[in-house]
This record gives sequence, C-alpha cells and structure tokens, in this order.
Amino acid sequence: MMGKQMKTTVGLIVLGLVLSTGLGYYVGTISIPQRGATITTSASVSSSGPTSPYVLTLVITTENLFNPSVGDQPTYYLLGPNGLQSSANITLPANHMIEVVITNYDTGNAIPTVPKYENVSGTVNGTMSVASNNGVNSTEGPSGIVITGSQAVSSISPALISHTFTVPRLNLNIPVAANSTSMAYFMTGAPGTYAWNCMTPCGSGSNGLGASMETPGWMSGSVVIS
Repeated sequence: MMGKQMKTTVGLIVLGLVLSTGLGYYVGTISIPQRGATITTSASVSSSGPTSPYVLTLVITTENLFNPSVGDQPTYYLLGPNGLQSSANITLPANHMIEVVITNYDTGNAIPTVPKYENVSGTVNGTMSVASNNGVNSTEGPSGIVITGSQAVSSISPALISHTFTVPRLNLNIPVAANSTSMAYFMTGAPGTYAWNCMTPCGSGSNGLGASMETPGWMSGSVVIS
C-alpha cells in the first residue's frame, strides 16, 4: 500500500510540473475536465498527425511602462518554462492541435474595431471556454473570494471584451473578456509565418491605436509555424 501511495504522489507531482510550465508540452487529451464542456476533435485532427495538444499559454498584464511619454500599456506575454517572455514571436508546431490558454489581468474593456471580432472563429467547434474571475484571491467582494465558474461560448458581448488574440490568415479569433481566463483548441496548418494582433483599441492616442498596438511583443507579433 505504501508503494502505491508513493507512486500516486510522484505521478501527481510530475503532472503538476508539466501543467504549470505551460508552453511547449504535450499534455492530456482534448476533453476539458471540470470546465463544463467536452470538445470533440476527431473530425479536425489529421489521421497522420499527433493527437495530444501542444499548450500555448499567454498572459495579459497591465501597468507595463512603454516609455516615459506614453506611460503604462497592456501587453501580451508568452508563459514558458522560464517564466514570462516576449510574445513578439510565438513558435508552434505545424499540423498540430494547439491548446491555447489566455489569462487576462486587465479589468478594463475596449470594443473591437470590427463587430466580427466579438465572435470566436478558427477554434474546434467554433467555441472556447471562459472562466472568471482572475481576482479570485482579491479583497473585493463580501467574502474576498469570487468565482463565477466557466462556460463554453461562441461570442462575447463587446461590453465585456478587453482584448482579442487574432491571427487573420489562420481565421483564428479569440475575444478575451476582462479579468478572465479563456481556453480553446485550434489546428495549425503548413509551416509559415503569420501575423497576430489584438483587434481592440487598447493602446495610446486619441483612437487607442498607438504605442502597444503598433509594437511587436505588446499587442501584436508573429506566429511562426514550423
């Protein structure tokens, strides 16, 4: 019995380490345990390609100093084994299922430049799973802990959106709600370099399209599929 317990404990520790590192690990299956939805992918995965998803973890933070004249701006970070790093170049394997997880700490909203970016596109089943609130351990609320659960959605009200993760040439669009965590699955295709952008005016200037919106590694960059 002791040996069985030790194996179970070691297994859980290893699984925890794999899941916590985020970027670049093949983990699990494509079902979403404890998130209220199961995504079927058999029709979307090539029979000759791998079936375990490659995990891409992105984190959006605020209060990042762009420069002294502009001040703070929101930015996307890539979460890898060594912590947060630039999102200017995101490398993904070709012809592979990607599990993308986007954790957004921005509490503000910014209506997308075009209404179509309110809709999820390019993902398995055209949906994503959204969980909120990221401020789970904040001091706000009567108990200090507020969890509103998760749900599968195909669009988000523009009043709730703060950013998007959009790769036009892959027909991929993930609207990101304020103070939330989003998860979706999509397939990459052939090798190539694809531009990604945020499609909400969340930068500086009178139209909100300056500074971070124009700068790779902030609200834009490249997805390199190889």
